[in-house]
Amino acid sequence: MAKLIIKGGKKLGGIWQSSGNKNEALPLVAASLLFKGGLTLKNLPEIEDVKVMQKIAEVLDKKNEIPLELAAKVRGSLLFVGPLLAIHGKAQIPESGGDKIGLRKIDTHLEVFKTLGGKIVGNLIILDKKIYNSPKPIRIWLSEPSVTATENALLMSALRLGKTVIKNAACEPHVTNLGIALMKGGVKIAGLGTNLITINGVKKLKPVVHRVSEDFMEVGSALVLSAIFNGQVKVKSDNADDYQKIFESFAKFNKKIVYKNGYLQALPHKPATQNTIEEISDGPWPSFPSDLMSSMIILATQCDGHFLFHEKMFESRLYFTDSLKRFGAQLVLCDPHRVIITGPSILHGGRMTSPDIRAGMALVIAALTAKGESTIDNVEQLDRGYENLVQKLKNVGADIKRE
Repeated sequence: MAKLIIKGGKKLGGIWQSSGNKNEALPLVAASLLFKGGLTLKNLPEIEDVKVMQKIAEVLDKKNEIPLELAAKVRGSLLFVGPLLAIHGKAQIPESGGDKIGLRKIDTHLEVFKTLGGKIVGNLIILDKKIYNSPKPIRIWLSEPSVTATENALLMSALRLGKTVIKNAACEPHVTNLGIALMKGGVKIAGLGTNLITINGVKKLKPVVHRVSEDFMEVGSALVLSAIFNGQVKVKSDNADDYQKIFESFAKFNKKIVYKNGYLQALPHKPATQNTIEEISDGPWPSFPSDLMSSMIILATQCDGHFLFHEKMFESRLYFTDSLKRFGAQLVLCDPHRVIITGPSILHGGRMTSPDIRAGMALVIAALTAKGESTIDNVEQLDRGYENLVQKLKNVGADIKRE
């Protein structure tokens, strides 16, 4: 098990260049099954989850059964089910892995498969081709705006010649970009970026070259560093217009996001006079994303005031805050979904274990802020979501090494 050793308390500054979006890359790798003429992906992040998805895609190029040992490593393996059904008419439901941040049901995926003609027998789905190939429109009404279920619906509908409508669709940028890649292949899609998407598929997708956009979760985490270190960390960004709701959240910590010459900074902002508790709660896009909750909690420990974080989507994401108490953070974990942070706190180094990708990044930021030396174990979790993280941190002045 690898570990990071970080000597905190140093002033950080410099340029942060984010890698490609993990959550865009995973469905695009699954989509490669549909592009028999070829799907070329540029700016693909070299992270463990993507590598596992690529291995699964290589296996599925020869047979139509998702290898269980690989599926157990990444939740994104579910994204192969839609393409397999569209191509072969049957698929097994994998026991997918991923972060242990709470119960992550697949009910919404099953809604998609059933509505498009899938019959479920045990863990096997068999496609009723009369339903799937029907010229009549099929309307999928998702019970929640699930990102991966929306992506599975897009992937499965791409080779369906009839009209497919997805209601209550997810609106995240990576969902939109998956749709754009399919459109380059010839699929007609309307409504991307809204909760009502209409798809008219094709018999065969044309070869496509697609560039994966920047990872805005990494951009957001780097902006937390920028906020803690008074804007000295500048974050390169090509898509700043997409992140307005994230930027608004920084204002609750008296930080202002400035975009100039292609770079973002989180600068100190004159606080308003108030005695209220600031609340940061997550929700479906364009609301504040759950994946940034952990890093923003670290920012709260360094800001003056009381902050209530309300994690509505996952019941285990906030458990990592127990580790922050050992760093010296002032907090009360009210229940699995709410934690109150009182700042500012002087953090001190310690030893902790990374429980998942996003909490792992938060612990790294805490260690960089803390006085003294910290050790973070199980950093393989960070490898799943952040490309070349140690070098990027060194580039902005961090004293960090991996052992």
